[in-house]
Amino acid sequence: MRCKTCGKSFEDCKETVADYMHNSGESGFGWDDNMKMITCDRATYDAAVMAHKKYEPFLNKSIDHYDEMALVVGKDMATGSFARTFADIDLDDDNIDSVPIDCENEATEEVRTNVSSSGTSKRKRKKAQESVEDEQIKLVSEQLGEIANALKQFTVDKTPHLYEEVMSMEVEGFDDDFLCSVFDYLVSHESEAKAFLVKSKKHRKIWLQKFSQG
Repeated sequence: MRCKTCGKSFEDCKETVADYMHNSGESGFGWDDNMKMITCDRATYDAAVMAHKKYEPFLNKSIDHYDEMALVVGKDMATGSFARTFADIDLDDDNIDSVPIDCENEATEEVRTNVSSSGTSKRKRKKAQESVEDEQIKLVSEQLGEIANALKQFTVDKTPHLYEEVMSMEVEGFDDDFLCSVFDYLVSHESEAKAFLVKSKKHRKIWLQKFSQG
C-alpha cells in the first residue's frame, strides 16, 4: 500500500509542481482527467526536470489511488477545467482599429498606430493569460492537497484492518513474528494486500505457506 510514503508524495506533488508552474511562468501544463495525471509537453518536461529533479515523479504519470481518494472525500474531485494545457488557452486580441490620419504622411502614421495598438494588445493579452494561469495553478494545488489529505485518511482506515486480518492467521499455526513480516510486506505491496484481504482463510493459508518458502 506504500502507506508510509504515498501521503508524503502527494504533499511533495502539491508543493513542488504548483510552485514550479507559479514561479517559472511556463506554459504547457495540463490535467488529463482520464489518466488522472498532470501533463506537459516534452520541452516543458525537460525544463522542469532539469531545474528540479524532484518534479519528475509527478509529471506525465498517473496519480495512484485517485479514484479511491474521490470516494473517501465523498465527491468526484475530477475537473474538466484542467483538460486543456495552459498553452491551449487562447485569449482574443483586443480589436483596435487603426485610424489613418488624413495628411501627406497618412501611410506612415497608420503604421505607427498599428504598432502601438499591437504592443498594447499583446501586453493586455499576456496579463490576462497570466491571470488565467494563476487561477489554474491555484486550482490544481488545492486539488492535489485534497487528494493528499484523503490519502492519509484512506491509509488510516485500511492499515489497521489489514493488520488484524494478517495477525488473525496465528490461529492457523503461523508464528507471530512471521505474520508481522507478512504484514510489513503487504503494506508495501498494495495489489497483493488487496488480494490477501479478499481470500478465504483456506486460500490465505496456502498463500502464507508459499510466502514462507520464499
